[in-house]
Amino acid sequence: MKTLSRIILMVLASAGSGTLYGETFDATVDWNRRVTIGFGMSGQVKAVEAQPGEAVPSGSVLAKLDTVLLEISLRKASNTAAISEAEMERQLAVVEREQTLYDEGSLSAVQLEQAELELSRTEFALNDAELEHQRMQHLLELATLTAPFDGWVVDSDFMPGQFVNHEADTPALMVLVERGRYLAKARIDVTAVEKLSADRAIQVHMGERVFDVMRSYIGLEPITGADGERRYLLKVQFESEDLIRPGTPCIVKVF
Repeated sequence: MKTLSRIILMVLASAGSGTLYGETFDATVDWNRRVTIGFGMSGQVKAVEAQPGEAVPSGSVLAKLDTVLLEISLRKASNTAAISEAEMERQLAVVEREQTLYDEGSLSAVQLEQAELELSRTEFALNDAELEHQRMQHLLELATLTAPFDGWVVDSDFMPGQFVNHEADTPALMVLVERGRYLAKARIDVTAVEKLSADRAIQVHMGERVFDVMRSYIGLEPITGADGERRYLLKVQFESEDLIRPGTPCIVKVF
């Protein structure tokens, strides 16, 4: 009898403390990450490798521009850099020889200075050639659109043969969302915010499916609803290999 009394007292104490044990919140599903990406340069679209509705792995090619002229410029920059490097090595040998002659008294200081100036010129020319090579490599990278993470292609403006201008007011873009990770969003009142702690177990329930929450956070600023009440946005992150469309209703349970 004493044991039963203690259990009843513990239950009453828990209820009186205002904990969120077993608390549920109506929520809706949203993408965890949604990005809009486009080319970093202008050009003609050579190929489109991903279409709306397709799943794409991280790092895969989504679309690419025609890079024939860029590849030619890259080879020219590489040749220029190789020639400049050879000229600098030759001039370095000249300066070393001139320095020896100067030390022996067979060369004037003016002649040695001219050789050193020529070495500086060839060194600057090599630096410029290497920078141009790096610039062309960077442009080649900008001409290929890759997936920043495992995702779904939501929308795309690209088609083969199309000319894209990355500086246009409305440039061609592709919309990508993260695959396998979602957010459940619920609006909670200030009382729930004060009680909810980071160490509580949280689950997302969607019919018979139950998902453990990876991470949760609460917005710092309140949102005023249509009823005029101020609530805070609770976001909980969970994983699912299945496609879950945004707006799907779910329940967030706090234990």
